Amino acid sequence: MKSRVSKIWIPFAIIAITYTTKCANEDEADTTSEIVIPNIVKTDSQLRDEAYRADPIYGEIKNLEDYWLAFKTIGETQYGYDFGDQEVKIFTDLTIANSDSDRDDAAGIAYGSCKEGVINIAINADYWAEYSFNRKLILMWHELGHDVLNAAHIEGERAIMNTPLPDEYDLNIFKKEEADLFNGNDLVFFDCDDPYFN
Repeated sequence: MKSRVSKIWIPFAIIAITYTTKCANEDEADTTSEIVIPNIVKTDSQLRDEAYRADPIYGEIKNLEDYWLAFKTIGETQYGYDFGDQEVKIFTDLTIANSDSDRDDAAGIAYGSCKEGVINIAINADYWAEYSFNRKLILMWHELGHDVLNAAHIEGERAIMNTPLPDEYDLNIFKKEEADLFNGNDLVFFDCDDPYFN
């Protein structure tokens, strides 16, 4: 009986020792492997977005209404505005054309211009999905410029109220354009007595 047990256990022990040795060798190989970290190169747009996200006000923007809150905070704390209470409606849509607009390719449309206390902005969902954070901020400041400041389009190479919208800005250039917007530099305002707005 004893020889029978040893006949069974000896092959089993040999298999176990072989397996353990093999696993130990594999573990050793893994610990000596070189870890390769890929070189990730960020685009200019990604680097700009990081600078904007590091800003204490812009960095708090997480949803569409937050753009209004950031605009309001900057206008009131840095430029002396009192925007008071606003009825805010900012939404995305796949097509933002309406009965009085043939602009279904527009990035955004402000419907609250010359209506005190009303912010009603439609954002083209297709464009929004493709835009960087930096570009979204330019678009929202442009549309809020219409609805809150009653600013019309202007012609200027880098102005926020220009149409079509300017390309992305470095943060320092955006801050200058933002100051021009809030200070009314080179702005043209809507004639709110025009029947179009009533």
